Amino acid sequence: MVFFEIDFKPDQLRRNCKVSVDKLKKTDTLVETGYNNDYTVARVPRFFAWKGIIMTNDFYSQFAGNSIKASILSVEILRDALIPKLLGDDSSGILYWAGKDLARQFPIASDDDLVTFFEQTGWGHLVVITTTDDLITYELTGEPVARRSATIKSPDFMLETGFLAEQSALRTNCVSEAKITFQNRMRLRISVTIDHNQPIVNHDPATPIEIVRPQVELDDEQPEEAQ
Repeated sequence: MVFFEIDFKPDQLRRNCKVSVDKLKKTDTLVETGYNNDYTVARVPRFFAWKGIIMTNDFYSQFAGNSIKASILSVEILRDALIPKLLGDDSSGILYWAGKDLARQFPIASDDDLVTFFEQTGWGHLVVITTTDDLITYELTGEPVARRSATIKSPDFMLETGFLAEQSALRTNCVSEAKITFQNRMRLRISVTIDHNQPIVNHDPATPIEIVRPQVELDDEQPEEAQ
């Protein structure tokens, strides 16, 4: 697992080092990334440190309610052509962190809302397969998954994986991590593990965004009743 220096306060660790989290000070951020083993701490370029950007409910509703669909080509160019070139070998790890950061900006209240959000972002069709106290298994299918799998040798879904991990952490107030447990050309499964032994302390619950529901269009003319 790769952690990023912007996830820690400046006095917690030196840059580009391996750090035992047990030796760090107990802080809010540390609780989110509290592990007992040594993990590599990587630097993130300053222009990727977007934690200060706040995406409001107005931002979401402006685009989710827009009838003009975003170009698939423009999204895919950014997702699968530009970002991997910029991030190189660290692409998967940074996208996982980015997914977590997006979840903090767009907290979602329920699984039904989560399914709608995934459809609106073009990530695919999300289904909850199993739910227990410490494990949630999702399945992601649909045209976006099939399209990326057909055109890209090894499509990366770590953005969605990190997003689901942090959504669980926000809801349960416990450290949660996710991983892909199955993947083929048509679907993948993402398992989110919830660690109830590591509660997130001093955490102010965020207000969930208000999901924009698709409008159901009704025919102007009702069928005439049989004479």
